[in-house]
Amino acid sequence: MGKCDTIELLRLEGRYLKFIVENHTELNLLEHVEKCEECQKEILRAVEKDEPLADYGNLFQKEVEDQIVPQSSDYRNPVNFINARIQWRKRRLKELMENAEMELKSLRARLADP
Repeated sequence: MGKCDTIELLRLEGRYLKFIVENHTELNLLEHVEKCEECQKEILRAVEKDEPLADYGNLFQKEVEDQIVPQSSDYRNPVNFINARIQWRKRRLKELMENAEMELKSLRARLADP
């Protein structure tokens, strides 16, 4: 017995929606950090001590192998490094969400066409 294509497409739709919501949540978090002095101080302390921050994954890790990510060695001021990482990640999240929303729109068109 074969699988129903509609069921598979609905499951895929759910995964896209979950992905979009998770990215939107992270974007909201980053926008909060931009305005919150308390959060900025916590991040700055961790960056200066080169300590991981579980709430942010490896976003503020000083050096990463991906060269498109701002590197701390390119910044004299750690605040500028933190801001560069936030801006980079926000741009990336927006790109990911735009692409996912386009895919979701296409997927929904396929679901509407029986």
